[in-house]
Amino acid sequence: MTGPDFIAPHLLERLGGLDLIARTVVSGLATGQHRSTAQGAGGEFHRHRAYQQGDDLRNLDWRVYARTDRLFVREYRSDSNLQAYLVLDSTLSMSYADRHGVTKRRYAAYLGAALAHLMLRGGDHVGVASYGEAPHLHLLAGRRAGQLQAVLRVLERLEPSGRSGAAGGVDRAGMALRRRGRLVLLSDLLEEDGGDALVSSLGRVRARGDEVIVLCILTPEERGEEPAPAGLVYDPERPEISVPAVPHDDAGYVERVRTYYDGLAARMAEVGVEFVSFSTTTPVDRGLDQWLRARRS
Repeated sequence: MTGPDFIAPHLLERLGGLDLIARTVVSGLATGQHRSTAQGAGGEFHRHRAYQQGDDLRNLDWRVYARTDRLFVREYRSDSNLQAYLVLDSTLSMSYADRHGVTKRRYAAYLGAALAHLMLRGGDHVGVASYGEAPHLHLLAGRRAGQLQAVLRVLERLEPSGRSGAAGGVDRAGMALRRRGRLVLLSDLLEEDGGDALVSSLGRVRARGDEVIVLCILTPEERGEEPAPAGLVYDPERPEISVPAVPHDDAGYVERVRTYYDGLAARMAEVGVEFVSFSTTTPVDRGLDQWLRARRS
């Protein structure tokens, strides 16, 4: 791939504001518009599934029946106009930066801006919520003229503060969804209760039939992929507590991190939530391209 594709995150700021960054990232994607996962009677064929009592008989595939003597219905992906909410983690832990100076919050803004661009271009209605000091609904979902700029203004202005749990932000956005839609959470998922309240909240939204996606954003140092220098280590959300540490000499660190996030991903999968992991050093367009290609396969 050539052109503007695969620009390192720490170089994106040189392009200017989020508008140009989003357009540059999106220009590198070969995936086309986001499609709804809602099934309907029209649109692009998605899959066959076994007939269930109450299914529309018009969707029965009689050719498959003739070959297998079993009833299957055809499901389709529709390009219906969804309501979609981006839920941004704006707690203090999102202010942590990688060695290039890219904070998790800024990387989340890059992802959110690109996704808003894609979804609006695909006909979806997009809004924004966040949580930090407290949950906030910043912008109702819409697709009127200027909606993208309104979304980008919110993403530009969000500053990390507070340490509220993600469940409040998810609940706030979930209540704003007036019909079946999509909720995208962008967070490092550092939850004081291990994610119990968050998984329950995500499960409630998913149980209503909404599509729920969690984009987990961490630095390579937090993942244990790159060594962090020795020093006083503290939680940005609890700065009064600090401990001397040499993270890359902690033999159990990587395994503890993996166990925590693998456990969260498994629990989210159980309630039908899609979990995707991003590193702040991964080019945004490459990360999105790989994820969206995988979704379509």
